Amino acid sequence: MKVPLLSALTTVTSILVSTPSPTEAALSIPSSTNSTRAAIVYATSQQISNVDRQFPVGDKYYPIIPGPTPMSSLYNKTVMSQLAKISTLDNKNVSIVGGVLQKMGPYKSLESFKAGYDALKSAGLIDIPQAFDNSDENFGAMRLGIRGYKIKLVNSNEWADPLNCLSSCLVREQCNEDTISAAISNHKVFVQDFSTIGQYTDTNQTASKYVPNVVGFFCNNNANGLLLPLAIKIVDTGLTYTKEDTAGEWQLAKMALDAAELSYQQMFHFVQMHAVAIPIQVEMMRSMAEEHPIYALLNYHFFGDLALETLAGKVLFSVDSPYDQSFAFGASGSLRFNYAQLNDTSFAKEIAKDFPAEIADNGLQYLPSHRYVKYGTTYYSIIKSFVTSYVNAYYSSNEAIRNDVELQTWLARVRVLGGRGSEVENEFRVSWGTEVPDPTDITSLIKLVTNFAFRSSVKHHFMNGRVSWHSIAAPFSTPALYNTRLPTQKGVRVNPFDYAIPSEKFPAVSALAVSFYRPMPATETVLRAYTTAPFSDEPVLEDAIAEYHLSMAAMEDTVDTTEAEEQYPDIFTKPSMLPWFTYI
Repeated sequence: MKVPLLSALTTVTSILVSTPSPTEAALSIPSSTNSTRAAIVYATSQQISNVDRQFPVGDKYYPIIPGPTPMSSLYNKTVMSQLAKISTLDNKNVSIVGGVLQKMGPYKSLESFKAGYDALKSAGLIDIPQAFDNSDENFGAMRLGIRGYKIKLVNSNEWADPLNCLSSCLVREQCNEDTISAAISNHKVFVQDFSTIGQYTDTNQTASKYVPNVVGFFCNNNANGLLLPLAIKIVDTGLTYTKEDTAGEWQLAKMALDAAELSYQQMFHFVQMHAVAIPIQVEMMRSMAEEHPIYALLNYHFFGDLALETLAGKVLFSVDSPYDQSFAFGASGSLRFNYAQLNDTSFAKEIAKDFPAEIADNGLQYLPSHRYVKYGTTYYSIIKSFVTSYVNAYYSSNEAIRNDVELQTWLARVRVLGGRGSEVENEFRVSWGTEVPDPTDITSLIKLVTNFAFRSSVKHHFMNGRVSWHSIAAPFSTPALYNTRLPTQKGVRVNPFDYAIPSEKFPAVSALAVSFYRPMPATETVLRAYTTAPFSDEPVLEDAIAEYHLSMAAMEDTVDTTEAEEQYPDIFTKPSMLPWFTYI
């Protein structure tokens, strides 16, 4: 069954974005005597469900995550309302940036690209992206916050090829250890494994842009406090590069790893932060009243995801868009990547992890300079503390959770995606139960809700948003390699500009990147979260909200003070840069 995205999202989504007025009931869990509330929930459940969907790119349809079925014009009205809201947060300089760069071309040298970025900065439009610095030191620093969301500790007996072939001189310089074995034993070596990512290159444009299969290795050098690149292996050619190779070869290897990571991070963030929230929201609508406290809290943090999916269909997943023309995946490859992630059981396990488990499983406790580790730990604690108070305000016992018909119905429906049958029982449906385990007590419910709130208000913005502008920089840090195939042997002359983004594409990809650098109204950040109805109307939440705000204000000072001392600061991790929902 082919259900195009823009029509398949039709649903009764006004509930998602509505805010109870002062005359409506306060937040409450359901009562067995409230037949009116039960009737409203039941009526909604009959109007919406998750179905298998497909999205067209050109004349071909690609399966996407299950979502709402077409229902009525109410969907269009609601999404238009959401779009009107989030459009106020658009960067109004997008077309200006593209125009300035268009006039500055052509771009054939490092100096010409630098002149383009300088023109944007001089005009007061945007700072030079941090990724423009192509030094090894900054290449590593980028993996400590702006990038680095697929990085893992290397353990003994892992990655013997290529690590055991590296020179002792290189290991001493990059790792401050005499041998690679010592560096691994001392928890200094980390890997970014993109060894299978090339399959998602747009099959219609492989001659003009592509992403190679590549694996990158880094050392956490305790002598200078830097994360330094150790080696990069291009899987497609079997060649491993280090700083001991020619400057051209080493630059190309770094470009290859950047292309892979930029392609991965953009789409991984889309699936984990946005797409997976859609079936969850649909089942919320089918199962809980809008005055349900868990509904209210998650609805708050999930705001705009349905409208964003509509935007993604136009901006990311459409033929000949700037994204389609400049990112290696293009529209079709991105949809193939997204669906492959949903059908990968390891992905289901990954999104089921809470923050502490994510850090432990990847060994990132040994990379404390990573901003996601350094600051994420505190953010997770702040959010968990608030959620704990929030849940305890409405549930007096574990029995109350087990007896909450709306909550338990939602959880059951999410675990099986509404209990529907399916023409194809895919891994997403089979493994989805790991995402929502089965909270039957206060502790497990707190963990579940904390995980969702943390993703929306913290992890999303560490990976995407303003950092998107700073993660992409021509000519050496772009989301693809262009026009030229990889060398098949070492020692040949390599000109990195043969692989750089074409001059005519640079303005468009820059305009796309700057579109993610959106205005950040103070009212939309975590510093001001929960200051509107229904939360502000709940006396039982006053102390929890006040404590949350104090903690976030203290965190603002902590990040400012800490980053002021950093050689490569990342200011995009402080509360004033973290909206409480995922659009900005």
